[in-house]
Amino acid sequence: MKKNLIIIICLLAVLVLLGVLFKGPKVNQEIKVDNTPNTTPNVTEDTNLVVADSYETKTLAISDPYVTFDVKYPYFKNADADFNAGIETLVKTKIEDHKKASREYWQARLDTETKNENLPKIPGPSDKLSFFSNFTIVESNDSYISSVLRYGGFSGGAHGYEIDVSYNYDVKNKKVIKLADLFPTDPQYLNYLSVGSRIYLENKFAAETDANSDNSDQQALEDYAKNMISMVESGTQPTEENFSVFTFTPDKIKIYFADYQVGPHSIGMPEVEMARE
Repeated sequence: MKKNLIIIICLLAVLVLLGVLFKGPKVNQEIKVDNTPNTTPNVTEDTNLVVADSYETKTLAISDPYVTFDVKYPYFKNADADFNAGIETLVKTKIEDHKKASREYWQARLDTETKNENLPKIPGPSDKLSFFSNFTIVESNDSYISSVLRYGGFSGGAHGYEIDVSYNYDVKNKKVIKLADLFPTDPQYLNYLSVGSRIYLENKFAAETDANSDNSDQQALEDYAKNMISMVESGTQPTEENFSVFTFTPDKIKIYFADYQVGPHSIGMPEVEMARE
């Protein structure tokens, strides 16, 4: 079985090489990943990109019998009203969706409780479900805004959830920035992003698989390897949807992959940073 695992890793390396040679432009080697979730608003260390007085942190105080809330979202002073309203509307809509799901989950627990559970009609403080939103600002100045909002929580089920939504804006022209706007001279930009992110994720996976090959059930490891390769290949196909969540600086772009997009829930939500070429 170990021999088969080595063959899988070798095939993975071949796939990566073929990707570099045939699937798109040469990928800049400055690619990195960050799986650490954001729990409070963050800003870039570059004060030239984020002007301190260019945004505000908005909060919502919400009282609900089923859910505890920790809600933060940005308001950008240099953006137009519609742009800011879009952020606020999304947060409030997701809050209402979460409230509804939480009520339904608790009612389902009541409907299926056993005699020994004796659940209260309304959850106590320790049983309440949860919702949060926070954000990271990469740029906020008199030229550009680039930010990602993360919301999620727990409304029942096997585990909680987290979802990223990015907001990118051209201040001077008062318009939302699309992914293609960052690559005005490269019509194959989706291939570039696809190849670059796939190379990083597959190489990272191959290295981790090799490191664990002596300490795991070999058949299970082989099956996991095949599934991971399949998910990475699917989640990094050169489509707008796969790279729709992004932030940018003058020389870099960061892609935020969704939960389950390029691997199982256990790997988190990878972020891959690449040079803009």
